[in-house]
Amino acid sequence: MKIDETNPSHWLLLGLQGLYCIVVIMLRPFAGKPDKPIVILYGHQLAGNLGALYQGWRDNSAQDFSFYYLSLDPEQSRQLKAQGIEVLQCNRIVDMLVLCRATAIVCDHGLHLLEPLVYLSNLKFIDVWHGVPFKGFDSADFRLQHHFDETWVTSPLLRETYIQKFGFSPDRTLSLGYARTDKLFKNDLPENDFRELASIPKEYKIILYAPTWKQDEKERKYFPFGESEKAFISALSNICEENQAKLIIRSHLNASIDEEHFPNVIYCPQKTFSNTEDLLLISDILICDWSSIAFDFLATGRPTIFLDVPPPFNKGFSLGKEYRFGEVVKTIDNLTHKLTQYLSTPEIYTKEHGDTCEKVRGDVYGENQDGRAVERQLTQLRKISGLKS
Repeated sequence: MKIDETNPSHWLLLGLQGLYCIVVIMLRPFAGKPDKPIVILYGHQLAGNLGALYQGWRDNSAQDFSFYYLSLDPEQSRQLKAQGIEVLQCNRIVDMLVLCRATAIVCDHGLHLLEPLVYLSNLKFIDVWHGVPFKGFDSADFRLQHHFDETWVTSPLLRETYIQKFGFSPDRTLSLGYARTDKLFKNDLPENDFRELASIPKEYKIILYAPTWKQDEKERKYFPFGESEKAFISALSNICEENQAKLIIRSHLNASIDEEHFPNVIYCPQKTFSNTEDLLLISDILICDWSSIAFDFLATGRPTIFLDVPPPFNKGFSLGKEYRFGEVVKTIDNLTHKLTQYLSTPEIYTKEHGDTCEKVRGDVYGENQDGRAVERQLTQLRKISGLKS
């Protein structure tokens, strides 16, 4: 859930979360030990690293832990409960009291008004963040996470970046891989097949357009090269028509793109279809600019085209321009030309960029390209919880 500061109901939810957090802090010293260690997942959505970890627990470790997703959004809670997910609501005192006996909280962003628990309780906090970043950060951006017990990253390179650039403790920063990329490395079948939901014929190829959100540049456009939304999408729609393909436009959770109708174009905002990995699994080509989604798609080995537009980052880069591992295009004509090539002959991409892809994949994921990040993370949770591996 993204907080809307103009919405009074959101302030009420935050107020209840903060109040119940104080109650949890007061009662934790008197709470009994649960039969199984309790792990709480907290984030905007039960997706990405949190969703993959929850699924891994349900499939393989339900006998060891009790897992819950803690939601600030009552509507989201109702939807997840209908899917059989173990959900706790921040606005329900009976649910929040479960935190009195919890062992660990795993989160992929911030904590809202749960933050006092970091400083005033013995709960273990683990950060799994939500992307391998092009975006530049510094130590101040991770003021809260520096106090966490552990941070899990994708590779030795990212571990070094977190330590040297972001100010994390070496003892608390572990290279375990990202849970959400397991299915991408293994090329699993999607659990929620968007191709089927959108009635896309099996013989059609899929182009995914996923621009990053405005970040630090508030007037930034979501369509490049000075092209209007209509002109840009129309050009890609024509390419789809000529090559038996569909274009999926994926807007970020923080972004909004007008959904004007074009032939062969489908809109799939993150707000309504949260499972990005399942979307990547069915995509044949990715078009992006500076979004961390590129590094997720890198695990598939399929063609990626980067739009050469100015980065919207005030603090420069974490991983720089040299980590754009695919074709970098400067005009709409360059883009449509490479799309046509890769749709008809994907082998051209491997010939042009295969070596670079392999090197960047090694940097970004290191030894964690085996599709077993969830397994490693559950093993680490057993260690944190005092269980035998």
